[in-house]
Amino acid sequence: MGRRTLGARGSLRPFTYGGLVITLLFPAVLSAGQIYGSVVLANGGLPNAVIEINCGGAVTSGPTAADGSYRINVPQQGQCSLTLPKYAGSPSAIIFSNPNPSAYNFELVRRPDGSHELRRR
Repeated sequence: MGRRTLGARGSLRPFTYGGLVITLLFPAVLSAGQIYGSVVLANGGLPNAVIEINCGGAVTSGPTAADGSYRINVPQQGQCSLTLPKYAGSPSAIIFSNPNPSAYNFELVRRPDGSHELRRR
């Protein structure tokens, strides 16, 4: 009866594939960031507003809480846009994501033409 043995190449293959998966996923974890803050309208928090954050084509969304606060994890670092897509004019602002949480507080202002804009507070 012969013994079956795995060669060095055969024994490393599962680790090679596992390492490849970890290598591909790990940079995404390193580059993730968190954006948080609040959105107010007429000096009160804007509840249940949908916020979309687009960082390099990756769009992440989440709602504001009853007091207008929000906290959204984004998959990439760098320049992003924060948008309130359900409001007239889809008001947006440029923000930046980095490894440390970044705070952005806004006021939603209605323009004379009925559209809205986001202003930093």
